[in-house]
Amino acid sequence: MKRGEKKNSPVPLSEVAFQQIKSQIVHLALLPGEQIDETVMAETLGIGRTPIRESLFRLAAEGLLQVKTGRGFFVRDITLDDIKDLFETLLVLERAAVALAARRIGGSGIGRLERLNEEFQAAWKRRHFLDVTLANSRFHRELYAATENAFMRTYLNSLQTQSQRLAYICFTRPAAIDLEAHAEESIRDHHLLIVRLKEKDEVGAVELITGHIQRFRKQVADYTTPALLDLGHVA
Repeated sequence: MKRGEKKNSPVPLSEVAFQQIKSQIVHLALLPGEQIDETVMAETLGIGRTPIRESLFRLAAEGLLQVKTGRGFFVRDITLDDIKDLFETLLVLERAAVALAARRIGGSGIGRLERLNEEFQAAWKRRHFLDVTLANSRFHRELYAATENAFMRTYLNSLQTQSQRLAYICFTRPAAIDLEAHAEESIRDHHLLIVRLKEKDEVGAVELITGHIQRFRKQVADYTTPALLDLGHVA
């Protein structure tokens, strides 16, 4: 190794476990309300129980797991109150984030957003809903990075994890929503937002992201609202 050259450090096992379990929760391999068996998880991932347990406490801190005294870790349910609180907070913080991003983003950041929106569009054309969800999440996380505000980025990344789970539910259970229109609107919104950011148009960017979040909220509401037929109210 050359002088001054840094040796790559291996990723801690607790971080590996954290990312893999988090992915399983977000993409519903672990369902809301399901208990995490630490022994089984350690065997499945080939990681010791101590790193597994450390990762579970981190996931609980992020709001993806609940710790029940004497019983262990459970995947947090998605309640109507959670959805309301999530979208109220997301609307406030993402509006602030795009305003900051419009002031601070450079050409390289714009380029990354354009590539991520292309990835989103390509995933949609393949109808690969996991990739669609991941690409959409990466687009929004890149927006947060463009704020150059570490606190805002941390809070929004946590909210993005929660909203990513909702997005995946909607994309994989499409009966209640028009997926075609939803995907096309999202691709269009991303493109127009990039244009506003290039122009340093804070007001236009805020207006764009406001409509974008409100449409997503409506999609989730359409999915979670019981149909009249389900309630027995048949005309």
